[in-house]
Amino acid sequence: MVSATTLSRTRHEPADRRRQLLDAALAEVEESGLDTLTPAAVAARSGASKALVFHYFGSTVKLRRTVALDAVTHLDAALRPSEDVPLAERPELALAAFLDSVTAHRRVWEDVWRGALASDDVTQEALEQVRSALVGRMTATAGVIGFTPSSRLQLLARGWVALVENVTAGWLGGCDVARAELERLLLSSLVVLVPELPEPARSAVLRLAGPAD
Repeated sequence: MVSATTLSRTRHEPADRRRQLLDAALAEVEESGLDTLTPAAVAARSGASKALVFHYFGSTVKLRRTVALDAVTHLDAALRPSEDVPLAERPELALAAFLDSVTAHRRVWEDVWRGALASDDVTQEALEQVRSALVGRMTATAGVIGFTPSSRLQLLARGWVALVENVTAGWLGGCDVARAELERLLLSSLVVLVPELPEPARSAVLRLAGPAD
């Protein structure tokens, strides 16, 4: 009789193998970018057959898309705050988490924003869901402090998220601005939301946007 442990291990082997191949694909992308990623390159890096890579990912386009969606999923998880983090600290922590996630998959994000997958509908739809969730959390925070979120605030929050993406994409593409300076610059841009915020959120944002010590 096959034990439950053996069955469990067998059930997970395909998922584990797929993850190994995906990690190999991510490593390949970090060296060469999404434009050159192929099942053959993943097979060579992982020691698997090209047929096995096609079995798990279906095609070159789907392989590249899977790599991008994995990075988007990683970003979404990174941006979900712990409920015990004070509201005033969340913008700074969220921005740091955003930059950590993006720089961990630098070449992937360059192609998601401005390269091979910038016009891929599936990838962009997944990214839009992350954006919408982030804007939703930002406006919900206003509700927590007793302020009814307005359509103006939602519009400004979405604009700020777009600004963060565009500035970060430019930074990834080649810029001598240090990471700490980039964080300060992006936090300073939060002042665009200030006219729509009540206290204590207004003061918290102005404090974050103040000059560095």
